[in-house]
Amino acid sequence: MSDEEASFDEIAAEQSPQDEEGPTRHGRRRAPRKHSALRGALPVLLVVLVLVGATVGGVTGYRWLTSNVSVESEETDFPGPGRGEAVVEVASGDTGTDIARTLVDEGVIKTAPPFVTIFSNTPEASNIEPGIYRLQQEMPAADALQMLLDPSNLTGHRVIVPEGLRAEQIWELMSEEAGIPVEDFEEAAVDYTSFGIPENDADSLEGYLWPGRYDVPEDATAEDVIAMMWSRMEDELTAREIPEEDWHSTLTLASLAELEVRNEEDYGKVVRTILNRLAGAGEADGTSMPLQFDSTVHYVTGKNASVGTTDAERATKSPYNTYLHTGLPPGPIASPGGASLDAVQEPPAGDWLYFVTVNTDTGDTKFAETWDEHEVNVREWQEWADS
Repeated sequence: MSDEEASFDEIAAEQSPQDEEGPTRHGRRRAPRKHSALRGALPVLLVVLVLVGATVGGVTGYRWLTSNVSVESEETDFPGPGRGEAVVEVASGDTGTDIARTLVDEGVIKTAPPFVTIFSNTPEASNIEPGIYRLQQEMPAADALQMLLDPSNLTGHRVIVPEGLRAEQIWELMSEEAGIPVEDFEEAAVDYTSFGIPENDADSLEGYLWPGRYDVPEDATAEDVIAMMWSRMEDELTAREIPEEDWHSTLTLASLAELEVRNEEDYGKVVRTILNRLAGAGEADGTSMPLQFDSTVHYVTGKNASVGTTDAERATKSPYNTYLHTGLPPGPIASPGGASLDAVQEPPAGDWLYFVTVNTDTGDTKFAETWDEHEVNVREWQEWADS
């Protein structure tokens, strides 16, 4: 027997029955028992089962997995079937994780991970529409996803507000689509600074309401809607890093561009033309020129026409009438959108002082640096109008 073998045998012989349950007489604990082969394979088996469940497909796979394998799902997911009612909002751009957090906050699901897992393995989950949904509380994650995939569970009123509408037009649209009286909006709009809208020269919230799609809750008030629309506008102004002291002039310029031309690619040229006329550029020889925009006259008269004004309308006395007054009007004349806001920030270089839409069907607009060039463009418009 070798020395190594003797040493091993001696150590083995020294082990007593007590050594298996506690410390040896030398103060050492026994080595841990070896796990059985089956116990060691369980983690691997569970991973395989999870993968199998996922391949079965989204909600179906998840249900198969949780019904066939005990993974302590009762600790992370409600057993269902759900109770009561919960109203949740899915915002535009929400990820599966975002939606899961909302559902947890509203008591719809117990924890986020089960929902995120199912969402990630359900291709159609990316088609969930933004909006307000009526679900239940304490639902299994799989059931919650199924209800979100069903548009019939959308609640409230979906309202699309186009760019370029005046506040009074927005009130009429909201009243028609959401059932909120126009008078409620008119009353709420008087105290516009209560919403956080800065006090301005126009003493109005005109132009401070972001156009776009809104999902208005069934119990929403006029104040709720105004707050939503202003919050969106504030976010857009802030995202563009426009200083607050420039918000009013920016919205005013953007609203003029929005209503004076139809095609977005012309917004920047309109802004540059405005700035040139106010600065007295080119043949204006340093003298500020009145804008003479029909859109501002339409704002005064309430007319919805996109082109053309009468002599009587152009003679209307109002600080918004840019035929009578030089400079910008007191404030915006409509709610501008993103393209016109961007145009104000980066208008193209040019010496334009005039423009005219020569084809109102296509919106084709021509810009000119001199009066003579402008007259040629005006004749083109007249020929089109007469054809």
